[in-house]
Amino acid sequence: MSYSTASAQARLDAILDPGTRADLGQHPHCAVLAAQGRIGGTLVWIAATDASRARGAIGLAEAEVLSELLREARKMPAPVFLLLDSAGAKVDEGLAALGAFRWLYREALLTRLAAIPMFALLGRACFGGASMLATLCNLRVYSPRTLLGVSGPAVIQALAGSDQLDAADTAAVQALMGGEARAKLGDLELLAADDLAAFRARALELAASMPVNLDIRADHAQLAQRLGAESAPARSPDEALRRMQQIAPAGYTCTARGEVVRAVAPQPGSQPIFLGVLSGRAIGAAASWTLADELIQLHESHPGIAVVLVLDASGHAATRYDEALLLSQYITHFALTAAWLAAQNHRVMLWIPGQAAGAVYVAFASPAEHVAALATAQLRILPQAAVQQILGATRADTSDTETWIRTGVADALLDSRFAHYAQA
Repeated sequence: MSYSTASAQARLDAILDPGTRADLGQHPHCAVLAAQGRIGGTLVWIAATDASRARGAIGLAEAEVLSELLREARKMPAPVFLLLDSAGAKVDEGLAALGAFRWLYREALLTRLAAIPMFALLGRACFGGASMLATLCNLRVYSPRTLLGVSGPAVIQALAGSDQLDAADTAAVQALMGGEARAKLGDLELLAADDLAAFRARALELAASMPVNLDIRADHAQLAQRLGAESAPARSPDEALRRMQQIAPAGYTCTARGEVVRAVAPQPGSQPIFLGVLSGRAIGAAASWTLADELIQLHESHPGIAVVLVLDASGHAATRYDEALLLSQYITHFALTAAWLAAQNHRVMLWIPGQAAGAVYVAFASPAEHVAALATAQLRILPQAAVQQILGATRADTSDTETWIRTGVADALLDSRFAHYAQA
């Protein structure tokens, strides 16, 4: 039977040893089934998204179920298997879904840092937040029918135009983000025949394996090699530098490295370092990798120093170049590096003086212990053009300070002394 078209129930039953499945508490109308069971005799935690419910999209209820599964996996350590077939976040839930995903992804980062093996077995679709969960895992298993990307084909076309990708061109879509294309990117991307038995065989191999513990620097070097194959267009950092100078305390030295800007105190030590992207433009693979590189260098040069991440970006880049590199993995790598930094006794906080949306927001916010936004900031579940493409109608998120706090997208407001940033 085809794995990619099987129901969530069928996938769970096929992957687990017969008679070992014990379901966790489920929510009505939830697109996630979660359970404990065994694979080849090995105890595992397992969850499957149900693509028959809102295309497996992840919202408040789904985030709660997945978060509980991950917490249980840390209490009773055992491998985690995520059977993902999902369009991403529940866009119709707006900022509530974005806030829920912030906390879900924090649980996922903590689980990865706890050296709990995590594996993603992918169905037909793995987009948006689901792609971030998948690329956080130790390994991914695709079928030839799988599509994985931080943006779906129609969203890329809506945001960047058909010259980047014609969503109706099935061959072009498969060549860019299909399972066979992704499997060529490295040893952590595995391909299996599109049937339940083949995925069960892969699961047996993974459950019996002992993945190498997290090695941020090794992962960083591998992503650098992939990135080095070609370079993205250079952009002037002048405007971003000027914006950093508006935010950084007096006396700080502001520098730029591509699109990434940094501000350092005259005598770093007790004063935090500011680091982030303030271009207002979309963030791609190169900027995500540079952010992680700056964090690694910061840890080596200033152990334990506090870090204030700063974010003003319209979202993630929706380009053929970035998706060919597997942009989700670069965004995830930055988030995991920031979480790793926090685990190394650095305080990590986030300031949002401008725009923030989708996967980029989650990558910056989930490792941060505290998120503050300027009252004039624009916080969205996705860029507006993407929301309209997905929902098929003109719709604007309810984005006001009360909603931010209520949904957990932000914890507090930035001090009014930064209000001049909005008029610049």
